[in-house]
Parts: sequence; C-alpha cells; structure tokens
Amino acid sequence: MLQESFRSKLFWGIVLFLMLFFVFSVYISFLSLDTPARFILNAGMAGLSLVCLAVTILFGLFSMYEEKARFERYVILNRIPRAAYLMGKFSGTVVIQALFAVLTAAGIFFLTWYFAGEVHYGIFAAAFWAILEFSLLMAVGIFFYCLGTSFPLNAMLVLATYVVGHSTREAMLSFVGLGQFGSQIHYYFVKVLCVVIPDFDFFNFRLALIHSEPIAPGEILISMGYWACYLAAVLILSSVILKQKDI
Repeated sequence: MLQESFRSKLFWGIVLFLMLFFVFSVYISFLSLDTPARFILNAGMAGLSLVCLAVTILFGLFSMYEEKARFERYVILNRIPRAAYLMGKFSGTVVIQALFAVLTAAGIFFLTWYFAGEVHYGIFAAAFWAILEFSLLMAVGIFFYCLGTSFPLNAMLVLATYVVGHSTREAMLSFVGLGQFGSQIHYYFVKVLCVVIPDFDFFNFRLALIHSEPIAPGEILISMGYWACYLAAVLILSSVILKQKDI
C-alpha cells in the first residue's frame, strides 16, 4: 500500500498542500502580534489534524472503495480471510498516517527552530497522539464501510464522528451545568453518544505537549487503554459484519 501511495497523485497533492501550509504559517506568523514560534506551533497542530484527516479519508477509505469498484476485493477475499483484509487496510493506512504525521512534526520543528530560535521536542510526542486519534477514526470508517455505505456517505459520517467526538465532553458539561433545568431525555441521549462515539478528547494532549505543560502519567495510561479497547472492539465488530455479508 505504501508503494502504491508513492505513485498516487493524491499522495503528492497532500505533500504539496503540506508545503504550502508551512509557507502560509510562516508568512502569517510574522504578521501576527503574537510571537512567531507560538503561532507556527498552533497553526502546525491544525495542519497536523487536517493532513491526518485527509490521509484517513483519501487513502484509507477511498482505496477500499476503489478496490470494490474495480472488483479487486473479490479476488483478494478469495485468497485471504476477511479479518486479515481489514487489518491489512487498517495497518497500511496507519503507516501512511504516521509518515505524514512525522513529516508535519519535522516541518514544524524546523520552522520554529529556524525562524524563532526555539526548540520544541514535544512536537513529535504530539504527532504520536495524532496517530492514535486518527487510527481510531480510520477504524470507525472501516466499520461504516462494512455496513455497506457509499464512499460519500462514509466520508460524511467520518467527518461527523470526528466533530462530535471532540464535542461530547462539552455537551455533558453543559447538561451538568443546567442541572434540574436540563432535559433528561437529551441528557441520556448525549450520555449514550459519549459511549458509542469515540471520545477524541482523550488524545487532546498536543497543545500541552508543544507548550511544555505537565501531563499526569495516569491520564496517559487511561488514554492509551481507551484507544486499545475501543479500537479492538470496532475492528472485531467490523470483521464480524463483513463475514456475514455475501461478497
């Protein structure tokens, strides 16, 4: 999958986008009232998320639908188990996500050092948490794929999952703040969403890492445990659903 990606126009299109994003970040940082390094770091974290999201949808999911449209999936699934097929697609996408995450982190590291004279090793730790976050999102996309959704619908569902997954904690806090004035039906609805939809705030350590803020070891262990359990559950469920389908 990695060799195919190097030959893909989408791969080099994302690389070009990343380069232009770096140039834009540097240009805007010197026009801002804040320090250049801080602006580059904050903008770089946004760029990291955008790039990983693009890789998840364009490489991970789109390649699976392309194989289905070209009837290549039928040949592959006659040779290997369906669970192995899903794991192969998942693992290949995570490798590409990791590649772009490291490239983005290295670019941000170089720009902050060259233009601001500051060194932030936490950028690479932030890239690690981004890989965990978007690998989980890829697993969710695989689950929707196994349900038989079309690519446009799957892409929209993945985007919606990403947005809602960063909003469930705020929603719960809002209902807690409302107290007796809040709707119980809406409260339990949001509570169910918090369980079903992945909580991406578990991986929201990136800004703290690049600004050298302390993180409790317990939070790191809980986040990694949540990632492993949720990921295993989604991939196992996806494999079970795909096995039930007549391909």
